[in-house]
Order: sequence, then structure tokens, then C-alpha cells
Amino acid sequence: MKKKNQTGKNQRTERKPCLRLPEDPGIPEVHEKIETRSVLFRGRYLLLERLNLSLDGRKAGIREIVRVPDAAAVLPLDRDKTVHLVRQFRPAVNRVLLEIPAGLISKGESAGETAARECEEETGVRPRRLRRLITYAHAEGYSTGFITLFLGTDLEYTGSVQLDASEHLYPVRLPFQELIHKVDSGEIVDSKTILSTLLTREITAD
Repeated sequence: MKKKNQTGKNQRTERKPCLRLPEDPGIPEVHEKIETRSVLFRGRYLLLERLNLSLDGRKAGIREIVRVPDAAAVLPLDRDKTVHLVRQFRPAVNRVLLEIPAGLISKGESAGETAARECEEETGVRPRRLRRLITYAHAEGYSTGFITLFLGTDLEYTGSVQLDASEHLYPVRLPFQELIHKVDSGEIVDSKTILSTLLTREITAD
């Protein structure tokens, strides 16, 4: 957003990426208490639980949640304003998606370390500088998981692509403006890629 200063020249108003909503003092706090929990299924990296809840001493209902590790992701932006993404098939939505590099945070690893490592393993490019964009709950209606997004710059081309046997990823490089167009048009449906693109657009706007 631009405004005119006293000399009549356009002056940019600096805006910081922010997705926080204002608090409404008129809305009462509702905090349900977890009375009991039971494990319904234990998978390779997720846990399905059933929770029995109460509110003000009365039964409030039953919820089923998925307990998962937190994750990290990075939008690698090169000096020539190109980005490095991956294309992969997502069975849950039965679609091939274009996404930023991402992965689960390993024990003893920080979110930034995970983001840089996953970027190098999936694209062969390692960001030497990371700027945290946001941490958010990616499926708060049923999942415990949070994901931290970064903007990665000062890229080092290592060529060290190391995929797990179950991973079938294809690196994609395209202009950042084209990625913005894909987000604006609705072609990109992955939330971490949408958020990181919009926040990076705010940061890098001329």
C-alpha cells in the first residue's frame, strides 16, 4: 500500500506479515476439559485418539484427534527471483500437487534445521539464510500438528538429492511471479505453499 507524503511523492507504507486476529472481549472463554483419552490406532508416525470431554462439569462430547509430529517447510527464493518446489502425488486428496519442500521435525532438530535439510534432500538446493514467516496449526479441527514456514535465501547448489524409498518427488523451478499467479488462480491448494507465497510477496514487494 502506498501513500503520498507532503511533497506529493508516493511513499510506501511498510507492512509486516501478520495473520493474527483481534481479540473480541465479548466472546466468553470456552475451555473443555479432557476427562479420558484412549488410543484407537498407532501408525508409523501418527496416533489416533478418542477424547471424552467435559465443560463446567458436564459431558461435552467425544472428539477423535490425530497426534502427529510438528513439521517445517521453506520457500527457497533465488537471486533471480525463481523458486524451487517439488511436485508429488498426495494419496489423501488423490492429486499431484506443487509444493514447497517440507518435512517432519526430527528429534533434537530445530525447525530451521529441518527446513534446510529437507530442502537440500528434495531439491538439491540448501538455503544458507532462513527467515521465519509463521508457525500455525495446519489442521486444528482434528490434528495436534503445527508447521513452521521459512523464506530461504542465499541458496547453495549442492545437488545432494536424497529421497527415502517411499518418496517420489520431482524438483520444479519456476519464476516467483508464476508461483504467485498459480496461488491467485487457485491452482495451488497446499496451505503451506499458499501461505509462504503470500507472506513472501509482502516481504519482497517493491
